[in-house]
Amino acid sequence: MRPLIWVTPADRAPILDKIATQPWAKALFTALQAGVKDDLAQHQSDRDAYLRGFPLVPSPAGPTAHPTFAYQGANGARPNQATRQKLMHFVQVGIDCGVLYFLTEDKSYAACAADILNVFTEAMVQLKPSEAVGNGGYLYPSDHLLEARILGAQIPLVYDFVASYLQAGATVYDLATRQPQRFDFEHAQTVFRRYARLALDHGLIDCNWPVLEMPSLAHNVLALDDPAERARLLAFVTQESTRHQDALKKVVGQFATPGTIWPESFQYSGGVSTLATYLVALMERQGQAAVLTASYANIPLSLARMQELRFPNGEYIRFGDGPRKSGAPYDSFEIAYALGQRVGDAKLQALFGGLLNLGIESKAYDRSKPDGHSGSANPYFAPLPLLWYAPTITGKREALTPKTTDTLPFVGAVLQRSLSPDKSPKNALMAVVSGGSHVHGHASGMALELYGKGYVLGANAGKGEYTTDEHENYRRLFAAYNTVIVNGASQGSGGWVGLGTQTVQSVGLESVPGDTPLSPSYSYSLTRFSDDKSPGAKATQERLVALVRTSPTTGYYVDIFRSRALPDTPEQFHDYLYHNLGDGVELTAEQPGLVLSDTPERFRPIPGAVWKQNGRYLWPGWHVFQKTQASGTFAGSVQAHFHAKTLPGMRLFLPGAPGREYARALAPSTHEAPAPYDSAPTPVLVVRQRGEAWSRPFAVVYEPVEGPEGKGSIVSVTPLTDEKGLAGLIVVSQLAGKTLTQHVLVRPCRIPALGLEQKGLFGIVTRQEGK
Repeated sequence: MRPLIWVTPADRAPILDKIATQPWAKALFTALQAGVKDDLAQHQSDRDAYLRGFPLVPSPAGPTAHPTFAYQGANGARPNQATRQKLMHFVQVGIDCGVLYFLTEDKSYAACAADILNVFTEAMVQLKPSEAVGNGGYLYPSDHLLEARILGAQIPLVYDFVASYLQAGATVYDLATRQPQRFDFEHAQTVFRRYARLALDHGLIDCNWPVLEMPSLAHNVLALDDPAERARLLAFVTQESTRHQDALKKVVGQFATPGTIWPESFQYSGGVSTLATYLVALMERQGQAAVLTASYANIPLSLARMQELRFPNGEYIRFGDGPRKSGAPYDSFEIAYALGQRVGDAKLQALFGGLLNLGIESKAYDRSKPDGHSGSANPYFAPLPLLWYAPTITGKREALTPKTTDTLPFVGAVLQRSLSPDKSPKNALMAVVSGGSHVHGHASGMALELYGKGYVLGANAGKGEYTTDEHENYRRLFAAYNTVIVNGASQGSGGWVGLGTQTVQSVGLESVPGDTPLSPSYSYSLTRFSDDKSPGAKATQERLVALVRTSPTTGYYVDIFRSRALPDTPEQFHDYLYHNLGDGVELTAEQPGLVLSDTPERFRPIPGAVWKQNGRYLWPGWHVFQKTQASGTFAGSVQAHFHAKTLPGMRLFLPGAPGREYARALAPSTHEAPAPYDSAPTPVLVVRQRGEAWSRPFAVVYEPVEGPEGKGSIVSVTPLTDEKGLAGLIVVSQLAGKTLTQHVLVRPCRIPALGLEQKGLFGIVTRQEGK
């Protein structure tokens, strides 16, 4: 008996009670009715005129046949936007009217939904699906991935809600005869089978594609009326993978370890977890208990896990094509909470109940706010809150506690935080080192992002528009990151679209994630990376990053980057890149001789580099730098100040070393930065070390500062050395009339003149003078 996909007849009474007793549900019900009011009125006034609002063309079978749709997106072109929007509107109205018929039993809703269903299935049954197994579709022959989400997943839902109405003898309006007629169930079943086969036989596996296509597969299978056929094909949703479609069992298996997130950049990782959470809940409603393995709960838990990977201002850490800004997925939190309630999972209820109530209390989330119709490339779930969400939510209103240190292994990410005692995001410190290969990943090397005074100031460039020169030849390559490029030739190879690199490995970390820190004021990470994908750049690298808090409102970062090419490399040079939001960067030195001159040809692609979309690139990406100025060799210490009119600045202290050259330039804008810096060029500093940079590593102290004048608390930074080279730094600060001298040791060393000896990887000795 239908409906059976989202709800069953037994669900109707509890949902109506929810609408009657819960103001949020009543508001959503009222909004659902208002959203289809105009369409319903037009349909009742003139069915023919309303239904001819579909983007129809005459049938090849002749003028007496039902009109059909024009193929869109053929030969690789994007689907026609106007056609897409019209079709999406009709199918979304059809779903809404189907839900309203289920709840109200008002046949005017059923008649509208049934007519929409009939036009779609009669138009589609005349079309032949693509045979291209890569991404061949149905209405969109070259883009099933899109079609599955915006159309394929929707039509079965309309059928599910009005099937009983049609089976009882109701007629639909026929655009060919302009008369009522009986609905052709077999035509509809043919369309559902075709959509199901497209998901099973087309597309890619071992990435986000199968999950994005799975709602279409599941809905179309569940729309089949033959119970045996439905059961046979449902096994491909839950258990049996094909060469072109992963089953839910395989997807759940990717989350076997608690704390796992899907190994792609965040918008894709979050999208997979969101849809997989929905699919697990959907299959549980279908009695498919096999999907509820011990690790099923890790899927929604991954959405909570992602909330821990944010800077103190709420922005995500960024790697690959991932976004900086994205809100919490409260819709999925609701589904996870309701699922926990249905299956008796108290932990799931407690976690997501707390997160939901916290969102409600902070006004970040409003249960009564409807999603409404959408033009996005996602399945349409707007009525689900009314149908699935729990009437009330219990759970402690408590935010997830950010860890002092954290890791995300698949992308090589290591996070360090120092939250201020006053809890202000403005006074927090946070640094992230990352780098690794994954779907939608970038070839970044061992990259650094720095936070200061409420902003991600030392930021990577962010995703551009796919397929464009700037995105493929800059934003996805080394030069868009705060990293080190070896011999001007660092690059990726293999892996996803030729951007494969090794993954950054954590060597040492204080504190161990989840443990109590040894000190509330200090943390460090030591990471290692092999830059080995280019014939001209095979090197070993290590990066030590330390956070040093000097007061509730001040602190600094220490970055020690070591890099050396293979021993048989006859000549080598290493370029340390740092991008920071701002209007420009000024370099100063106490010793004379630091003179910068225009050098427009300094940064060029590797010899012979060519661009072939998603295959070959203009490595390492720095050819896009503009207004480049560079110095000659300068061994003295340097200070740099990234300044901005409307943002905090960043001061850099760079102890000198033989063989150093300094350059500054303007890189393309940093996406998702605060205006106007999201569209303005990004200043970048490039420090070149001639020869190895291992015993003479790049050593930089970063201090976030307020205002364009760049006044901070650090007075001086001088190097500490032993017979092996740089061993640490002496950082002197002035704070409230007191002098703070800190000896920062960055490797095992012994410095008798100062009475210092260290056997570990990192240490800090602090002396304070003054009242």
